[in-house]
Order: sequence, then C-alpha cells, then structure tokens
Amino acid sequence: MRRSIYLIFCYILIEIQCKSIPFINNAVLISIRPKLNTTILINLTCDQCICSVLSNSSILAVNCYANFSCELFFQYPRTYTIQSMNNSRLYFVRNIFPNASNPCCVSNITLILQKLQNAMANAISTSVNIPRCLLLNSNGSLITIEQPLSVPSYLDRFDPQTLTRLEHISINPLVTNIAFNPEKYFIGMSGNSTISVFTKGVSNNFLVYVNNINAPSTASMSAVRDMIFLNNGQTMVVASASNNRLYFFSLINNTNYTMTSYITLNYIAPHGLLHVNDSYFYATSWTNTSIYAYSYNATISNWTQTLFVNAYTTSTSYGAHVLIVDCNRRWFTIQGYGIRIYNENGINLGNWSLGAGYFDTLILDNYVVLLSNTVNSTITRIDPQITCDDG
Repeated sequence: MRRSIYLIFCYILIEIQCKSIPFINNAVLISIRPKLNTTILINLTCDQCICSVLSNSSILAVNCYANFSCELFFQYPRTYTIQSMNNSRLYFVRNIFPNASNPCCVSNITLILQKLQNAMANAISTSVNIPRCLLLNSNGSLITIEQPLSVPSYLDRFDPQTLTRLEHISINPLVTNIAFNPEKYFIGMSGNSTISVFTKGVSNNFLVYVNNINAPSTASMSAVRDMIFLNNGQTMVVASASNNRLYFFSLINNTNYTMTSYITLNYIAPHGLLHVNDSYFYATSWTNTSIYAYSYNATISNWTQTLFVNAYTTSTSYGAHVLIVDCNRRWFTIQGYGIRIYNENGINLGNWSLGAGYFDTLILDNYVVLLSNTVNSTITRIDPQITCDDG
C-alpha cells in the first residue's frame, strides 16, 4: 500500500474549485466496532464517486472498489482495519483521519462469559420456525431464514435491538443458508442444490428474483451451505456439504456468477465459512466439529488447507459457524454444545455451554449476543451490559 498520497480534484459549484484529497492505494477501510451503517453507490467510477460527494460535508471517507461501486463513511469506527485490496482506493475526503484503532474492547474473556451467563435470565427471545443463519443487512436489520419441514420457507427481518419482526417473506422452495452481498440476498435452495439471488422489493414482505447460480451438471453442488465473497464480490466461495466440496465462482456481470473451480475435501460436510481477508478464510466441518483454514498461495495459484482447531467432543455436537470479533477472538458455534472461543493460534480461551440446538451467533456492539436455535425455534438476544471501559 502506498500512503500519504494526495490527489487534486477540481469541481464546479458556482466557480471552479480545487481540493487536495489524501488517499491510500490498493486499500479499504473495514469497520470492526461498531458495525457502521454505510452507504453504497453503484455504477460510478472512482472519480465520479468522489466528485458526487465533495459537496456533502458529513462524508469523512470513501472506499472506491474495482467493480464501479464506492462506500461512504459518515463517521469513523472506534475499531477498524485498513485492509489491502487490489485496484481499490481509500479517500479521506475531509482531510480528517480516524483515531488509532482500539483493537480490544474487553480483554478479559472470563468476565465477558460471566456477564453473558448472568444476563441469560433477562434475555429477549422471539419465536421463529427453525431459524438458520443470522446476518445484518446494509441497513443494520437482523436477517434470518426459516427452514420448516415443508414449504414455504421464509426470510425474516427483525429489529436487532427489540427482535420485533419487520418482515416475513415467503420463499416457496425449502432453503438451507443465506448470505448478503450489498443489496442482494443469496439463498441456498434445498431441493435442487442451487443458489437463488434476490433483491429487496420496494414494499415490505416482497423480494425480487434476480437469477439462479448453478455449477455445471458434471460437477453439481449438493446441499449448499455457507457462501462468502472475496475480492469485493468478484469471487464467491460456496460450501457443498453432501459431496464434501468448496466451489469457487467468478462474477461475470452484476447479477451472475460462473463456476471456475472446486476443491474436493478430505473431511466430511463443510458447513460454515468465514472471510478473513481475500487470501484467507475459515471453513467448519459439521460432522468433525472442526475449523479448517485456507490460505491462497499465489506462486502456485492454489488454496492450501490446514487444520485450525479440532473441537470434537461427542457424536451429537456439530460444527456450525465461526466468527471473529473483538480482540481477534474466534467464536465457534457448536450445535449440541454452545460456543468455544479461540485465539488466532487456535488456543482455547473459554467455553460457553448453552445446550442443544444453537446454530448461529452474531455479536453486536458491547458484546450483545444474538443466537439462533433450530431445536427450540427461537432467536435470543442477550445483553451483558458491558462497555469498553470494563475489564
């Protein structure tokens, strides 16, 4: 990355004015805490994007991406990273720079777990018919999909603070997993092992179908699970559980992907995926209750697999999902047990025994935890009343 570079933009208000704007080449700003609601502009070159925001004094920074989109920041997060990304650029349009990132809110994981366990008595829960993955969309709403025993399935949108249901959208096929990549929902379909892409309708309780994504019939997916996006959406990785494969798709236009390759794995049932950076991601094994790390070797143009952690305890525990949150800790959701927490070297830092059915976890600011449970058909919100001054 090249730093401390300035670009001069000339723009017209009433008269021609010139503005010197610092930027970092091949880099973007990634918010860690809090997760900010940013604005995405599409179908604009980087220069067009910058010119369109110069008159708005509330915009502090802009990520320009290679796919003719840009992301606007109206405030800086307390914790962030400046991540390398080819053919991208980070602009500080007001010559105002973020404070030094605070990498760790509360370092004492024992304190966090104690407060979460104590807060269980005051947790908020709402009934959802077999909820699966949890995610936040670009507006900060909580999204999940229901996987009932018979059609229809549903996409649900909630207020993450109150768990008030805001939308309940019918999807006729049975579904498996869901991912969100700016303004599009990618939903795995159970019966035909395809991925259907939707955008949000103009009114509530309505999705607009865009297209299906399939692998060739000679290498078809089977039991689609998690999906992640690399290189600002230019690459999609899909876990295919029944045939033990990871599929790689390349973006061919704004709405469609074509399969470029797949990896046949030496373990059973890849399930959860987590994007760490464009050359590193995690995959969980549902059956082995393990996490595997994948790093890209540019010399041989290939992905290298290593075992990150084996958390297997019993035949009734399953490796569902992993996420990285504050202090670079990995929270591994294990259905049939609860959550195990690891550092970046795979050393166990703490455990949270929750019982059966917990499928996915989201962690919001101040360690507010959201949990989906497929056995009890609930989503639960736990607020441990932690601030960054604690611990």
